[in-house]
Amino acid sequence: MMQRAKIFLIVVFVVSCAREVEPTAKNINTIFASKDFTFEFNRSNGDKESLSFRNDYLVYKSDKPTYRREIHYDEVLLINNFIQKTVNLHSDTLDPAISSHYIIKNTAYKVIIVPDQEDFYFDALMKTLKLDQVK
Repeated sequence: MMQRAKIFLIVVFVVSCAREVEPTAKNINTIFASKDFTFEFNRSNGDKESLSFRNDYLVYKSDKPTYRREIHYDEVLLINNFIQKTVNLHSDTLDPAISSHYIIKNTAYKVIIVPDQEDFYFDALMKTLKLDQVK
């Protein structure tokens, strides 16, 4: 009985881990189709910020308090455009362990994007979405 419980817990753990996939349009669209995903920016200094999308709500997490609000269609288009530009700048030669990088993930999949431009204006996106004013 105890051995079955251990096997069950191992299977649950393995299944719950997001599988890393290549940054292709198909893989990213699969993540977006879940309508429950996170777009995370990891700076080379270790700081992290993320935008999570769940049930038509945007959740912004950073070193500031978490902020949640409804997301509007024009903002969805803006974010999709930003992510597409970021994907287009992906470099296979840069190392995410030492470079700023983006992660797009849901519970099943994770895509790591390392653009060949340091921050690729993530701060500008936050300002446009008025998330830089979160206190």
